[in-house]
Amino acid sequence: AKLTGIDKRLGRSIADRFKPCVIVINKWDLADGRIGRKGRPVGPDDYRAYVEEELVGLATAPIVFSSATETYGLKEAVTIAFELFDQASQRVSTGRLNQVVRDILARRGPSSSLGKRAKVLYVSQVATNPPTIVMVVNHPDLFTEEYRRYMLNRFREQLPFAEVPIRLIIRERRREELSDLLSRPKKRAGAAAPEQGLEADFSFEAIDEPNA
Repeated sequence: AKLTGIDKRLGRSIADRFKPCVIVINKWDLADGRIGRKGRPVGPDDYRAYVEEELVGLATAPIVFSSATETYGLKEAVTIAFELFDQASQRVSTGRLNQVVRDILARRGPSSSLGKRAKVLYVSQVATNPPTIVMVVNHPDLFTEEYRRYMLNRFREQLPFAEVPIRLIIRERRREELSDLLSRPKKRAGAAAPEQGLEADFSFEAIDEPNA
């Protein structure tokens, strides 16, 4: 069956609210093996590709094929739902995020035709459910939508958020705020020394609450 406009609006609403989601395809026993648009039997991979194309913003959501009458896929859907909740509840240390961001920038940094160099001055996970990562940078305009998607994909590969939405907030630190921060001593023993543009590694209490 085709996805309806209601399905697509619901998918957009879920994505806009950064909600973890498991997509359950019910009555799969009635569709599996039927001849599809390409004149061949439809399998799970075919329908999975169709769903990912139609439900924009939910590409990372796991898909479960189920049948209420045949009683398969139901326990799997519930199990995955709990796994998604656990993922969205994870918290990553600032030190770990620093290293991940360094690796991402070293592999592929934001580009600019004007010769600007992107620097990340601060990075921290500030919330869970959804995992929310704040990056304070020198030139937010260099972090385009395309580059943000690139970063989010790398975050999913290296952090425990493979199948849940990540809220990424990128903002510019005002000069007076940054000077104040740099004058404060570090609060954590054993914190990683700043390098490669990560000039400050403070606990988030030292930074103003970011604007959404």
